[in-house]
Amino acid sequence: MRSKHRTNTSIGVGLGIALQVASTYVSTPFGAILLLAGYIAFIFGCSEYARGKGYSAWFGALGLLSIVGLIVLALMPDPHKQPPLPA
Repeated sequence: MRSKHRTNTSIGVGLGIALQVASTYVSTPFGAILLLAGYIAFIFGCSEYARGKGYSAWFGALGLLSIVGLIVLALMPDPHKQPPLPA
């Protein structure tokens, strides 16, 4: 995975999780805005993760499934990964 996508993935997923957790401790109107912003950041991070692995950014929609979607993305094979050289 390219470093640009790796950085964007870390920022998007980390910020998304932080905002979703923070939304549970905030009053209702502002909490809903934080939750929505958290989902948007998490989906952005998941789409960058998919792009970094060589898939379409539309696979970022798996972020709607929260951590389950991220696990599915992590288990998808990376077609750009080089096989190890024989010893």
